[in-house]
Amino acid sequence: MQRIVNFAYGNAIGMKMTYRILFLLFAVLFAGCDKDKFPDEFNLQGPWIEKNVAAFRVEIEFRSSNRAFLKRSPETGTDTLLYRLDKADELLLFKPEEFPNGARTTHKMTYNQKSEELTINGLLPSVGGTTSSTIFIRK
Repeated sequence: MQRIVNFAYGNAIGMKMTYRILFLLFAVLFAGCDKDKFPDEFNLQGPWIEKNVAAFRVEIEFRSSNRAFLKRSPETGTDTLLYRLDKADELLLFKPEEFPNGARTTHKMTYNQKSEELTINGLLPSVGGTTSSTIFIRK
């Protein structure tokens, strides 16, 4: 009888340990998952600069009241735009006189929370028929 009790008690401890190991394994897997998501207004606000090593890098700054400032090249000035976050993954950019229901450009957008990188597709002219993808980091 004593052996049966010891065996059952030992299995109960073993099961608890197994559950703890499984819980830790899932926690590690969840923490390591890709953090790409659609940014909210608070993640987005502030100045961003293109992540590359070129002489000139594209800059975009999102401010409150749906204002955005975009500098695409050193020759052109800074474009003043209005923006709206739409659906699950879209950024809508408007000229101020067209906001909110007029002509606009639509861009797919993701935000990697872990590396704090913002990716906007189609912001710059495409090359070879492939939609451009611009990665920004905080300035």
